[in-house]
Amino acid sequence: MTDEAVLDVVRRYHEAWTTTKNFDAAAQLLADSLTTDLPVSVFADKREFVEAISKFGERVSSVQLLSACAGPGEAVMVYDLVLDPLGPLRIAEQFTVVDGQITFIRQVHDTAAMRAAQTLQRSEQ
Repeated sequence: MTDEAVLDVVRRYHEAWTTTKNFDAAAQLLADSLTTDLPVSVFADKREFVEAISKFGERVSSVQLLSACAGPGEAVMVYDLVLDPLGPLRIAEQFTVVDGQITFIRQVHDTAAMRAAQTLQRSEQ
């Protein structure tokens, strides 16, 4: 795949779950063998990850892409999003793309607000 094609896959995935809330379209761009490296959550498989981005994505009220670049088989995106009720988060994501599908996602962001919200949820239960 060309660098442009890799970046196109990643942008379509990102737009599908953050902007258009088309989680089925996002899922179609993920390989069944998807693996992730995220700072807060661990997912056993693609199904669990898609469930999570569906719930997370519903709470995204705005997103601003700051940077996107691609090389052979991988891409990186940096963006700001507003997550209700947590507020703004700056996120960097690294993707591996094989044959038009995302096989790996690594995400980096400040986890303080998310960890605080998880602690609050647990204490309210």
